Amino acid sequence: MPALSVIALLGIVALTSACQQPVAPSVAPPVSAGSRWPNEPAGLRVVAEWGLDEPPPATTGDVPIPGSPGWKVSAGGEVNSARGWLQLASDSGGPVSPPGVYDFVYPEGMVEGHAPATVYFGGLRTRAMYVAFWWKASAPFDRGPNGNKIAFMFNDGGGQLFMTLDPDGRLHVLPECPGDFRWRRPQANAVAVTLGAWHLVEWYADLSDGTVKWWLDGALHGSHHDVFNRFDFDEFQFSPTWGGNTGNRKRQTDHYWFDHVRLSVQ
Repeated sequence: MPALSVIALLGIVALTSACQQPVAPSVAPPVSAGSRWPNEPAGLRVVAEWGLDEPPPATTGDVPIPGSPGWKVSAGGEVNSARGWLQLASDSGGPVSPPGVYDFVYPEGMVEGHAPATVYFGGLRTRAMYVAFWWKASAPFDRGPNGNKIAFMFNDGGGQLFMTLDPDGRLHVLPECPGDFRWRRPQANAVAVTLGAWHLVEWYADLSDGTVKWWLDGALHGSHHDVFNRFDFDEFQFSPTWGGNTGNRKRQTDHYWFDHVRLSVQ
């Protein structure tokens, strides 16, 4: 397992590609708890913390990201691709490790059912996983009729859980596991995501007792205790797929930005 990385302060990133678009300045919302990761359960082991501040390789394959603590990227290296792409961008408002942020670009006309790229950490064998990351969606954002996925927790050969920005503007989780394909919805009082602003997203799942919880900016957003799977978690992915498989196309160019990620396991 890779060792816990030291949070690096990245210098000014020069954006030389003409296709890179400026990031609108934003202020990170406050988190009331005293910890940077206020809802991380006790007793977990950190396996990968990273600022998402190393340039992703220009690849259409599946390769390690140089300088990262064990993260890899799959595809996404073809800038200006009709399927979208991943690039390192600069945002001085990045909440934890500015100015370098990962920018997943969804070009106008992109057909749903694809992610611009997939950034992942594998090799896990665990019943419980906690992940926290800072994330921002561009404003406005075309969510389409099926929403826009954000991240995945994968089970070794036995399904997955994914989190999505739903058309209702809130975060929903769907297990796709043996015998379980039912949406887990946010709480009735869960607030909608503010587009164009940085948000702290925390997500925890324990396959031993069925717990799945997620938080937005430190506040509980969803909580369920009925998600079970005999297969362990083996991988976490940022694979922010737009929509489903009904043939819709993006009506505008959109972005998902990620600033920093922390991954811990049982």
